[in-house]
Amino acid sequence: MSTLLGQESVLETLRAAASADRLPHALLFAGPEGVGKRTAAEAFAREFLTAGDPEAAARFDRRADDRYLLYADLARPLPVRRADLLGDGFEEEDLLKAYTRLTADGWIEGVSAARGEGVIDLIRRDPARFTGRKGIPFAEILEKGLAGLEKARKLPPRTAEVARRLFSPGTAITWYRRRIGIDLIHGRGDGAYFRTVASLLATTANGARRVAVLDDAHTMSVEAENAFLKTLEEPPPGTLLILVTSEPLSLLPTTLSRCARIVFGSIREGVLREFLAGTQGVGPEDAALLASMSEGSVRRALELRDLDISRRSEGVTEVLQAIAEGRAGTALSIIGTRVFPNSGKGRDRDDIRRDASLFLELLAVGCRDMVLARSVPGFVPGSGMAPDEARRLTLRIPAGEWSRLFDRVGEAREDIERGVESRLAVEAVFMELPTPAKETS
Repeated sequence: MSTLLGQESVLETLRAAASADRLPHALLFAGPEGVGKRTAAEAFAREFLTAGDPEAAARFDRRADDRYLLYADLARPLPVRRADLLGDGFEEEDLLKAYTRLTADGWIEGVSAARGEGVIDLIRRDPARFTGRKGIPFAEILEKGLAGLEKARKLPPRTAEVARRLFSPGTAITWYRRRIGIDLIHGRGDGAYFRTVASLLATTANGARRVAVLDDAHTMSVEAENAFLKTLEEPPPGTLLILVTSEPLSLLPTTLSRCARIVFGSIREGVLREFLAGTQGVGPEDAALLASMSEGSVRRALELRDLDISRRSEGVTEVLQAIAEGRAGTALSIIGTRVFPNSGKGRDRDDIRRDASLFLELLAVGCRDMVLARSVPGFVPGSGMAPDEARRLTLRIPAGEWSRLFDRVGEAREDIERGVESRLAVEAVFMELPTPAKETS
């Protein structure tokens, strides 16, 4: 992601500290998942290292700045804004053809159906394309795969170039898979495709600026974190270390004590709504619903974007109507049809859990709407339900009962996360539904 959304004040704080020569040598970027911590770390590293030099900035953007090292989990989806891959006559339609071929050949997944140069695709890459023993990426493995792709017949234009942009770390990235081991901190490495903090500090001229960013720093093994502590205690002059994490308490107390903490908050719902509607091809009603479900996370909003939320929310509206009218059997029937179709016929268990969790998220938004529709003048439901229909339904059941149902939905989501069978967790929500009153005005 090449733009920072809703966290601009963090960068301003860091710029002010740097210009006043008050920047600590180690920073901890802490906050919820998907709110821009890594994006901010990369953006600030770019400014810190390039100091306005356009040639240096171009090297940084090509991942060719050997003063910079980013530890990134290749198992995580890679956010890629289409505009960053376009230019020189290469249009969005050309990029989508390249994406289609790479998807068909098993290199990537996760291309959005949305259209527009500002669309951000959450690209999932096949780790087998560039990992060797112990899951560590090695140059020859990736290069062999890319060379084979470049020689393939009838490729859409620049397909191999797109693959190289998505997979190649240049000299700036060390990939890891789910866990940062001690080899990635103090190991010898394998040239540009397997660098370490130790090699970064040893090869850069003394006193020159250099930055290392550890994304998901809480995934360091105990051995790796203890090795990294030595660098945190006495880094060479000009060194900036940035640890990015959504789980700061998973780090050792000694690590936390050596870092200045920068706290990132959730992104405001209105900012997310404008982002989705303005650049991600999402209609206004769906944008409002996605923003309300995303819990302030850009990543979560993008994950939800391509899940046909409109169709799913229609099913939730039908369930809410059945609840308000005392038709529990109808509600369960709708759930069986829309959430668990063919659940016993070879459907992947993870897909069933995902669909059940998403249904409960939508139901929670609907219950919240029921609580607010009667008490807030001019309230527009985030679930996409028509305001008049929301007010009609909330008159059938007191707001307190909708609030209790909201709590039960939250408990069901937690049950699914703990491994309870998805259908049982969902159906348990409907065991003790409130008795509706007659419609009143």
